[in-house]
Amino acid sequence: MLYGRDAERAAIDGLLDQVAGGAGGCLVLRGEPGIGKTALLGYAAEAATGMFVLRTAGVEPESDLGYATLHRLLRPLFDRIDTLPGPQSLALGVVFGRASGPAPDRFLVALATLSLLSEAAAERPVLCLVDDAHWADAPTVAALAFVARRLADEPVAMLVAARGDEGRPVDTAGLIDLPVVGLDPAAAEALLADQHKQLSAGERAELLRATAGNPLAIRELPAGGVRAGDPVPLAAGLQRAFLDRVRRLDADAQHFLLLAAADGEGKLDTIGRAFPTAAAELADLASSDGQTLTFEHPLVRSAVYYGASPAERRAAHRSLAEVLDSPADADRRAWHLGRAADAADETIAAELELSAVRAAARAGSAAAAAAWERAAELSETPADRARRYAGAAARRWEGGDSAGARWALDRAERLVPTDRDVRLDITGLRALMELRTGVPSDALALLLPALPDVPRTDRERSQWLLMLFGEASFHANAAKAWSEIAEIGELLADDTDDALLSRLFRGVCRIREGADPGLLPSDLASLRGISDPVKLTWAGGMTWGLGDRDLGRQLRRQAVSQARAAGAAGVLAWALGFVVADELSRGHFGSAEAYAEEGYQLAVETGQPNSACDHQGSLALVAALTGRQERTRQLTDELLAQAGARGLAGTAAAARRALALLELAAGRPAAALEHVDVHGGLAHPGMLLYAVPELVEAAVRSGQPERALEPYERYRGWAQASESAELRATAARCAALLQTGENAEQSYQLALKWHAQQESPLESARTELLFGEFLRRERRRSQARPHLQAAEEIFHQLGAVVWAGRAAEELRATGATVARRGAGPVLELTPQERRIVEAVREGASNREIAAQLFLSPRTVDYHLRKVFQKAGITSRAELVHLEF
Repeated sequence: MLYGRDAERAAIDGLLDQVAGGAGGCLVLRGEPGIGKTALLGYAAEAATGMFVLRTAGVEPESDLGYATLHRLLRPLFDRIDTLPGPQSLALGVVFGRASGPAPDRFLVALATLSLLSEAAAERPVLCLVDDAHWADAPTVAALAFVARRLADEPVAMLVAARGDEGRPVDTAGLIDLPVVGLDPAAAEALLADQHKQLSAGERAELLRATAGNPLAIRELPAGGVRAGDPVPLAAGLQRAFLDRVRRLDADAQHFLLLAAADGEGKLDTIGRAFPTAAAELADLASSDGQTLTFEHPLVRSAVYYGASPAERRAAHRSLAEVLDSPADADRRAWHLGRAADAADETIAAELELSAVRAAARAGSAAAAAAWERAAELSETPADRARRYAGAAARRWEGGDSAGARWALDRAERLVPTDRDVRLDITGLRALMELRTGVPSDALALLLPALPDVPRTDRERSQWLLMLFGEASFHANAAKAWSEIAEIGELLADDTDDALLSRLFRGVCRIREGADPGLLPSDLASLRGISDPVKLTWAGGMTWGLGDRDLGRQLRRQAVSQARAAGAAGVLAWALGFVVADELSRGHFGSAEAYAEEGYQLAVETGQPNSACDHQGSLALVAALTGRQERTRQLTDELLAQAGARGLAGTAAAARRALALLELAAGRPAAALEHVDVHGGLAHPGMLLYAVPELVEAAVRSGQPERALEPYERYRGWAQASESAELRATAARCAALLQTGENAEQSYQLALKWHAQQESPLESARTELLFGEFLRRERRRSQARPHLQAAEEIFHQLGAVVWAGRAAEELRATGATVARRGAGPVLELTPQERRIVEAVREGASNREIAAQLFLSPRTVDYHLRKVFQKAGITSRAELVHLEF
């Protein structure tokens, strides 16, 4: 029976009513031990009439065993796993030990969980109850948080109970946090009167004061006694009260409970084999269903386990390890052996390392890291200890635990590893972490001295470090470092098949200096055979830099498709940034914005703040090109502050380019020039060439062409060496701006010729506009009009309203009559709706779209219905012709 709790019950009832109406959500009940969180979960289970109720709980001894808590939650749905899309079904099968296969990405597991709950909810609403979430394993916590944030359109409710100051923190960002505090005085009095009728008035008053309305304390503490004036006991006092009850049991019962507390799963079969003498009386401290022993409260388990001496705890773990002798129990055996050891033991360390490898193969990054860390602690030599800490760090990073990864890396480095491979792996991981979450210049400082130490035959490591360096040097705007690494790139590139990425890197270095890239005839064709999304993204970026924009776009699209198929949300967040750039260059502002919004959300969820900044930079560019001045300035203000704090030169360059485009469209070239001419000749080549077209236009239009001459010459050399039609077109336009008379006219015509060979409508329209302006100033108004009309039409179609207005004004200045375009009916779609429409156009089913966008099929269907309503259409076929 619940006493009081009117507000909490109302919140739970509201959530259940919401789910009955088809919309889901999550409540996080947070409070101290014994405060009533479990009772509220019980209330929800009783109130969930007609719902499918799933329950699980975190268990402290299992907090390092990947997906253990999720396994218990989804066990009643295991017969539905095979109905999921193949990759999702396999992902759950692998992590639950029901299937063999490569380790799935943690976000694919989370997506599969969402899909499984959605499938069950198609029959009747689902209620998920998660108790003691602070003791749940990290992969489960991450998966449930992922699911909880995507329940708005699902008849699925989730209630999560957690302590706020113990165990693993539960991230409630985007969820409803419901603090659970002590009972109000009337409810506390009623509970006390019901539980302890024999107490005097003074004893009742003292107990109420000491317990501060904690229901479990009110029930349990009188057995242990409360002295007048004692501080509020809560967890420690409750644990002592439970321990007093344990101590009153006989020795066999106490040992039986200790084995159960150490075991974690509470399997009576395992405990019985470790201690054949059954305990007859457990004093209501635990209960059994014949197969599993369940403690009355987590504090009982803590009291039993930590009330025993260290030697007794180690002996309990050793006893359990001895009976876990089947292959299926190998990981639990290794874990118990690790807990049983009290000194270095290479045999146990090696067994733990094997367990870590198995856990990693099941995508149990957190479990693998914990096993590697314990193996490191038990290692007999510093070399093995360093190697194992490095392995733990890699798994922590894979699991999204950057703080844990840094902790393990620190310990590995303090051991001064002598093994070159271990040193390089530590360096590469730390550099990658700095690149994604820290300061790119710090990544450079790590990579530059390490690269010459990589054996030329170690292609995998050398190319990985080289690619990381390429990214870091751009984002840090490190011109000098780029020059140094270009020499190393020359050394690493040879004619062997496995040096393909190194050759591309060398080619980019050369071509940016106007030289021949030196690729083999088969190199570009070979890129299509790459299947790894990270390598595909790198290859696409380098191919783009070499001038083959079409192939670069294809490779980057392929990378995104591969990342989606694998459910690799972290890689997807990063790779999407390149696809956004491709969409911007093609004038597809709506899809660019949708991809950038998706990438930003994924970057935040996967803990990649630098990638999130990159996507915000793309959103600023879209806002600038579509004339949303306030939005542009808001985003760029935020970005420049973050970029300055982290040294993100690439992000800062995107923000400044957005501001420059805004100023150029509005006819303020001097202001635009100040935004793009900030690096001088000391910039990284990629940074220097990033906004040259804007720099040239702003410099010429503001009467300061000399400020653009040196960057233009480098840009022209890059365009000529690359043989890219897109680059040659913009280079010819830049030349026209810097020229006069007949030379300028010829350059504009050449630019339009190159534009016609490749899809770049925005740049084509800008060239048409500038050519028309040139001809009008030459008093050749009739010749100017077709170019200005073409520019105005393209800008209008793209939604570049400020640019379209500028072209219209120029057109009027020629004497032409320009009809003022009304705003017309505009189909306003959210970024999510845009992505879904595009996926439908590509022929994807709702289930396939859901897998691509980390949604459930029901959510996709909901968004499609919204699109149909907004557009006034009734079929998917009509989406093909939809304009937005």
